[in-house]
Amino acid sequence: MKKTLVVAAGLAVLSTSAFATKSRMTALNQDAGQGSYYMDDERNAFRSAGDFAGNYVYMEHGSNGSAGDAEGGFFREGSSLNYGIYLNSSEHGQLGTSATTAQPGRLDVFLQGNSGMNWGVRLGYESITVDGANEEGTAFDLSLNTELAGANVWLSFSPATDSLTTGADQESDMQLGATYGYGDHTLFFEYDSEGNGDGDDATTRITLGAGRTMSNDNGMFFYDISFNQTTDEVHATLGKGDRMYIPVTFGFETQATSWLTWRASIKQSLMGSHEATNGDKTSARTTTLGVGASLNWGALRVDGSVSNTDSVDGTIGTDGFMSNVSAVYNF
Repeated sequence: MKKTLVVAAGLAVLSTSAFATKSRMTALNQDAGQGSYYMDDERNAFRSAGDFAGNYVYMEHGSNGSAGDAEGGFFREGSSLNYGIYLNSSEHGQLGTSATTAQPGRLDVFLQGNSGMNWGVRLGYESITVDGANEEGTAFDLSLNTELAGANVWLSFSPATDSLTTGADQESDMQLGATYGYGDHTLFFEYDSEGNGDGDDATTRITLGAGRTMSNDNGMFFYDISFNQTTDEVHATLGKGDRMYIPVTFGFETQATSWLTWRASIKQSLMGSHEATNGDKTSARTTTLGVGASLNWGALRVDGSVSNTDSVDGTIGTDGFMSNVSAVYNF
């Protein structure tokens, strides 16, 4: 009876607001949107299109219950091809609209196969029509990945789109990267170019690093270190110009009971600075702490995160207690 009450209380807390395995990635200080370079997670398919396996339905409730943030889909193994269909993904689309109108509806289709080497394809489509705001548009984007010389290589491309507002047209986005197993570590590299308004320089990011996971019967321990260089001449959140960081992350994930998994991680840049809005160089606290849990009932897993995160400019983040939740059902 006591165990039943604990499980019920945990589920009540976890189900208050949401994110999916964005929740797990947040707790492990990985990329919530596109997953991890070196540990398995359902989010990885949004970076490397063929990086999924098994039969499962995957739901994200949405940030603090917001209907606009809700997303989900299913992935399934076929006789010759594995496939997935996903609705309302937060990744890759760039069909810009004004903040006062509805956001585009979105559909992503995933295919995975093996023709002498493993490969994957993701095709994204989004569209919007708002007569009252005189906005109408459609856009496609594409991701590919394959194995080359022992490395997993991926490419994502979103073509330029016409502006749906009074602002400038949106330039194309591109992401190119690779991972390579070297001994006990996974080496990773990624170049990301985010197009801005027509005539503005793209925001670019280079990531180069290595990570490792060590597993046992009760869970895993992991760590990674990377070099990150960002050039941004448009956005002023942290100031325009170059930003350089060398973050190190370590953490763990452990099976506390048959129905409960705990995870935690901490991340901090060993060095680095950015140009503040007044033009001065500055280096503020970059420590981020992630804590989360999973509740497991047979084929169903519910992930939640407890996040108290400092952002890279030193201010306290807005993530609340158990603010992110997901559900994955394997069938």
